[in-house]
Amino acid sequence: MAGELVLITRLHRAGLAVLVAVLVVLGVPLGTAAAQASGRIRIDLDQLTPRVVDTTTQTITVTGKITNTGDRRIDRITVRLQRGDALAAEPALRGALDEPQQTTAVTKPTAWQSSFQDVAADLRSGETVSFAMTVPLSVLKIDRAGVYPVAVNFNGVPDYGTTERIGALSALLPVLSVPGSTPPPPPATPSRVGLLWPLVDDQPRQITVPIDGGQPVFAEDGLAESLSRGRLLGLLGTAESAGADVLNSLCFAIDPDLIATAKTMADGYQVVGPDGSFGKGGGQEAAGLWLSRLRELVKGRCVIAMPFADADLVALSRSDTVDLQTVAMSAAAVIEQQLGVKPLPGVVWPEHGTLDQRTLADLANARRTTVVADASRLQRVDGSAPYSLGSDALRAVGYDPLIESSLAPKAAVESGVRTATVQNGLATLVFRAAFQSPPASTVLIAPPRRWSVSVADLRVFLETLHKLYESGYAEPERLDTIVGGTTLGTAAGLDYSPQDSANEIPPVVTAEVARINTVQRELIKNVFSEDDTVGLDPAVLLDPITNSLLRATSTAWRPTPARASTAVSAANEQLTALLSRVTISDPGIPLALASSESPIPVFVTNGLPVTVRARINVGDTPGLRPQQTIYVRIPARHPSSHYVPVEVSRAGRFTVDVWLTTENGTVLGETSRVKLNSTSYGSITVAVTGVAAGALVLLVGLRVVRRIRSRRAAAAAENEL
Repeated sequence: MAGELVLITRLHRAGLAVLVAVLVVLGVPLGTAAAQASGRIRIDLDQLTPRVVDTTTQTITVTGKITNTGDRRIDRITVRLQRGDALAAEPALRGALDEPQQTTAVTKPTAWQSSFQDVAADLRSGETVSFAMTVPLSVLKIDRAGVYPVAVNFNGVPDYGTTERIGALSALLPVLSVPGSTPPPPPATPSRVGLLWPLVDDQPRQITVPIDGGQPVFAEDGLAESLSRGRLLGLLGTAESAGADVLNSLCFAIDPDLIATAKTMADGYQVVGPDGSFGKGGGQEAAGLWLSRLRELVKGRCVIAMPFADADLVALSRSDTVDLQTVAMSAAAVIEQQLGVKPLPGVVWPEHGTLDQRTLADLANARRTTVVADASRLQRVDGSAPYSLGSDALRAVGYDPLIESSLAPKAAVESGVRTATVQNGLATLVFRAAFQSPPASTVLIAPPRRWSVSVADLRVFLETLHKLYESGYAEPERLDTIVGGTTLGTAAGLDYSPQDSANEIPPVVTAEVARINTVQRELIKNVFSEDDTVGLDPAVLLDPITNSLLRATSTAWRPTPARASTAVSAANEQLTALLSRVTISDPGIPLALASSESPIPVFVTNGLPVTVRARINVGDTPGLRPQQTIYVRIPARHPSSHYVPVEVSRAGRFTVDVWLTTENGTVLGETSRVKLNSTSYGSITVAVTGVAAGALVLLVGLRVVRRIRSRRAAAAAENEL
């Protein structure tokens, strides 16, 4: 199983001295990737010294631990250090980062290697053992500056097998100078470097806001862990400890949903327990402290607002929910209200650094927009950033795709190699500043928006950036300076591939989001209105559902679409619970109708803090017909009685379904089954009875006439005789 290792970059002594080691477990012997795809060991690096190769370096020491992750014992484990050819250009560096198992340090170390040293006589499944080795630099025969791939190679004999490579660590080693030489001078025009510092939760939180007041209820309490001692606390603390030059180059990319959720926690909240009961949330104090520290940190700093919950803007455009897209972008106001700093207006940093043309048009129609894009996605570029994307309302600035790619975690399935932690980004950053010729003029670094690395790694990254500034290899650059500058170039647009489309929140989810959003819009426009006795804006009542819809479209769910479906189901449950507060009460006893036109009494209860306009519906029942459509206005938090005119066409007992809907047919509450007793006759019954009575009279009359005629005929016959 692949494991990832951490090496730290350090700059010291004469000029720039940098070592970036990008370490990855190569759980495969060369040429047998299929057989050994899962690897036999996990390798965890504790230390590599020195962190930089310079004129004072004599030896390299590597220490760490290995764990047998296979199901067989491994005997006679040994280790050695080996290096490959220097990487002279960006394509070679990219190849080493993407496929470390293919570097010459692994495939062709030749004479640039140490002798094998013993690690353990045997290692059973699940056991861990430490290792340490020190190798003279002369053994590796590094005689000039450059970036070198090196590998810590482990051999062993698995049960029922022969000697084979059981794992390896691949590292990129920048060498600024070697013993007997001097470091190269910094460039005359150093790179200007800026860094996005993302503060985005691992996932949106499912929050239920009680309609009748009370503390919000969280489905789980994972954010409390992150704010008190986890990832988000580490990001905050690392930025706080950065030097002034590094802080000047940072731009904080903050999710308004995170800020709103942390504020909710700080004000007090509850959490659903395993048994379904509610308990006090454990992150109230931590959330308040985290917000307070962040508020102090971002004063006077560059800040951009992510869409609320990092909503998938393209998916919202495709599903015709541009109003939700507008809400997501307008949530920047939350940051201004809670943190006291105004985010850069209209700046969008999309997932994977690209948007489709429809989404770009929707954003530009709403406001002047600047897209922080993957520079490799910009099409037909001319000039320099900021670039116009075809109109004055739409611009783009590019971030470095090589550094972004190296920082993004990814796994090579075929070989079991896990790569691209913070060390990869350090390697590419140092390459840009110290080894690329000419140096890049502007380097904007965009790490993963949910950057998950250790605090030690984060500190090393910023320390390296500080040393680059201090040594003259780079200068700080603020994103707000770039965005606020004059447009200097043009680009035809952004490349958006079929694969990008496939990565979006799936249509089945966005279709449900669109349906719920349509219901919401109707409620706001035609159904809910502010009640004078309560004074609550209906939009505020629906805000929690709107937030839940945006959380359901978060890019956090892109790798796990099933969780997006769960999130949108939670939003639908919230809507259903809201609508169920307006319902028809069952009278509990049969109702008697005194005449054929007696109205049906209907008892309606409104448990919402707003006035509701609803339609009373009566089901089709033989012998009973509603005379007209009835719309009623139900005061906030009050029951009310209403009468529905009906026409009864027969006597007897009836069971009638009565329910409430909006004008567009959205059902409110549950259907009530009303029992009716009718002793009256309808007009049809009376008419039929009248006709029957008339026929009876006519028939009786005819019979009498016939009898009279018969008697007269008989009398006449007697007289003739």
